[in-house]
Amino acid sequence: MNKTESAVQLEMLATENGSYPTTLTAKYKNREPWAAKDLRRIVSFIPGTITTVDVKVGDRVKEGDVLLTFKAMKMHNTYRSPIGGTVARVHVAAGDVVAKGVLLLEFE
Repeated sequence: MNKTESAVQLEMLATENGSYPTTLTAKYKNREPWAAKDLRRIVSFIPGTITTVDVKVGDRVKEGDVLLTFKAMKMHNTYRSPIGGTVARVHVAAGDVVAKGVLLLEFE
């Protein structure tokens, strides 16, 4: 090992294929850890204006049913249900302007 290599602090990086010694950047160390998405919570993936809300509290929906539509970047986008279930809460109404990451509706 030369002088430069000995000055570098190696850390173990765990992957699904094993653990490896490596250097980790500050950006990597400060990242937000990945978490599985909760399919019962529908959030906006882009800023836009809600054009229609096609469900109400208590409605039973199947996977793929239309939940709401919104306009963003001059296009109309449709949110479809990722799961079957009962709508527990609707947090938006037609005409609402929402930012990215806003909770739109929830399932029981």
